[in-house]
Amino acid sequence: MSNATPETSDEEQLYRLLARTRQLHSAVAKLTSDIVPVAETRFIVSFQSGVLSIEHAISASALLKLELYASGFSLYRPQFETLVRGIWLLHAADDKWVAKLSLPLTVENAAKANQTPMLNEMLVELDNSEAPKHLVVQLVQYRDVTWKALNSFAHGGIHPISRTIEGYPPRLAMDAVRNSNALVATAAQLISIVSCESPDMEMVRQLHTDFKDCIPII
Repeated sequence: MSNATPETSDEEQLYRLLARTRQLHSAVAKLTSDIVPVAETRFIVSFQSGVLSIEHAISASALLKLELYASGFSLYRPQFETLVRGIWLLHAADDKWVAKLSLPLTVENAAKANQTPMLNEMLVELDNSEAPKHLVVQLVQYRDVTWKALNSFAHGGIHPISRTIEGYPPRLAMDAVRNSNALVATAAQLISIVSCESPDMEMVRQLHTDFKDCIPII
């Protein structure tokens, strides 16, 4: 971290990063709390997915503060998935999927919605859409680097089982938190884009300046 000194231990740096991350979450909540999506189904479901992604990140941060690392890390997969789904719904999903994901929650409608494309399919469709190419590249890179570990934590595989014995190196936790923070900033951008008012994207971009110590450069 930029404010670290040679005498600062990894554990202290992690605690500082978690504190700054909570400040980031508060700033994002303040920035997005009054946003109302455009009154069209595609924008509404995309907005809801972006909000859910941020919720997963906030929940993960709360668990890490309690040193419940396996439980916290397990939320990074749905954080990523809901963000990708929100971007996919906005840029690439056809109308039938938008309609299915906007239906009232019933057993029948849930079964239909469960048939939506998997993560890799959504990324392929995004790559073939008009979504910003640099954004799709970043999402694919995140998937390529983290997906196996995310699956392991989500399903109680070798990663959390092994870490329960070996412990969690602070550097590992810091990398995971920073990656999550980058997704939070992207979700804030998505929510702003689908706003019924002209989005103030400069305020969203300012997050990268104000929190450059806890958001990786992308």
